Amino acid sequence: MSKKTGFTLIELTIVAAIFLLVMAALGPFVHMAKSRANRISCANNLRKISLGLHMYAADHKDIFPPDIDSLYPDYVDDPNVFDCPATKKAGKKSDPDYSYTTGLTEVSSPKEIIAQDIDTNHKRRGKNAVRINGSVEWISAGR
Repeated sequence: MSKKTGFTLIELTIVAAIFLLVMAALGPFVHMAKSRANRISCANNLRKISLGLHMYAADHKDIFPPDIDSLYPDYVDDPNVFDCPATKKAGKKSDPDYSYTTGLTEVSSPKEIIAQDIDTNHKRRGKNAVRINGSVEWISAGR
């Protein structure tokens, strides 16, 4: 007698079902990790914008620029800095994914927010904000 080796249809179905269950269980964790990575990348963009703003102010008697696109290319050399990775819309220097508060100077209150995410960047869960002192923080939507 010869013995056949291989998989039966039931064994393949069980393996496929287990695979699908594992994928369904891991899906939310993958989404959460991607969302967190986008938040961190966005915060990094705001740090670069903050550095550019302070370099601009150092060259212009402690006055920040009239608009955020004045930073490119002299103070921020990468146009992708104006694009929040959490959005589908590509932010550009002329239409950034960040809002900018005009009229502030280096002597304004260090706690004043100078640039932040547009409300829709992170699906209204919150936003990154950079203060004049250079600190970047996540502000939850419920706050």
